[in-house]
Amino acid sequence: MMWTGFWRRAHSYEHAANEALNVHRGVGVIDVSTLGKLLVQGPDAARFLELLYPNRFGDMKVGRIRYGVLGTDAGRIMDDGTIARLGEDQYYVTTTSTGADTVIEWFEWWNAVWGLDVETVNLTGALAAVNVAGPRSRELLGRLAQIDTSNEGISYLDAKETYVAGVPCLILRIGFVGELGYELHFASPYGEYLWDALLEYGADLGIRPFGLEPQRILRLEKMHILVGQDTDSESNVLEAGMPWIAKLDKEDFVGKWALEHVQERGFREQLVGFEMTDGVVPAEGGQIVLGGRPAGRVTSSRLSPQLGRAIGMAWVRPELAHVAPRFASPLARVLAGTTSVLDLSQLGKIEVRGDLDAIDVDAEVVRITQRRALVLCPYEQCAELRARLPGLVIDMTGALAGLELEGEQAMRRLTDLDLEGLPAAGKVAEVPALVLRDGSRFRIFFPQEFAHYVGEVVLDVLEGIE
Repeated sequence: MMWTGFWRRAHSYEHAANEALNVHRGVGVIDVSTLGKLLVQGPDAARFLELLYPNRFGDMKVGRIRYGVLGTDAGRIMDDGTIARLGEDQYYVTTTSTGADTVIEWFEWWNAVWGLDVETVNLTGALAAVNVAGPRSRELLGRLAQIDTSNEGISYLDAKETYVAGVPCLILRIGFVGELGYELHFASPYGEYLWDALLEYGADLGIRPFGLEPQRILRLEKMHILVGQDTDSESNVLEAGMPWIAKLDKEDFVGKWALEHVQERGFREQLVGFEMTDGVVPAEGGQIVLGGRPAGRVTSSRLSPQLGRAIGMAWVRPELAHVAPRFASPLARVLAGTTSVLDLSQLGKIEVRGDLDAIDVDAEVVRITQRRALVLCPYEQCAELRARLPGLVIDMTGALAGLELEGEQAMRRLTDLDLEGLPAAGKVAEVPALVLRDGSRFRIFFPQEFAHYVGEVVLDVLEGIE
């Protein structure tokens, strides 16, 4: 067992590496009851969350989920979690295991200032939760849940209320571990019963419980941040590789002025993923030294049994955030063996904000808005182009995955975008994306955390057409 805040959680049940591999290859279950769970409801609930978080929640459809990062009034990351819209005026908010009390105090403090018609209820102790994850998790859930568990029945980032093994549950199709997964939230008195039911009905599928240590290996493979470990009191979403979260065109939100300042002054450091070529797992908190001088610090590191090498995350100076492409494409495993879809993840992708008419480079420039563009180039040219591009320049190569496919019929099944009006930003397989067109071929760029899911959906669509 190990402590996480005020909670004691299982470090692992047998061997952490084997538990992580079992999630990749079959199905695993982890107790996540320690997550903070808040109900935010009232006529002003949407406006309330819009003011608290840098991203949007007022435009969410009922039954959908969105990842959110909560910031201080100085723009620093204080917590993260998911927000599900259960009704027009009702949201279900999850927080980190150590963050529930802080978040609810933060919510109540700000509402004392704003005086909005909204109520926040802390359900952390009243509800238990488990995460069922792995390629066979859908099969297991299909045996116990009273809903259609196909991808059409409960899509990625869907929230559905149903019964699982006879227990009323809120199912969130989300995951912290990079595999197909479902979080089940339910009244805590049913915790032991539902846990046992999952293990019983999943026995022939090879289900095994996994602990906090294998979960941390899996989240690091996905490059999902751990607040308080990969972030500190100075970290913000822009420098932490999540600029897509900060909707700076919103009228206002807590910390907006600070993020605008970061955007104007440029980055002082950036959070990056790395992998080791010598098999050594660097110490967490260790310094990165270049030429005898400090150049950064390691925040997380583990040996990945799936990749067979040491991986990690680190804060480094901006000029070091783009050193040789040592990262593995998040789409590589999904697209292995297929020639119908090309992996564009390691294509250079540089976002430019500012006067786009001043851009004068030998590269493809895709205008997203009047003052925002994406520059596409071979990875080897990124460093040169970053130095020549005007305005705020953000290298998104590691943050964005990308793929290319052929066929208008397939694209019409994947998106509601006007295919004659491309390039355009919108949703592809319900994931935020930028879509480009060249004749019958389409290129799609989207946050890398959705790579595994989007790759599977695209392959399923193409297989259905064939």
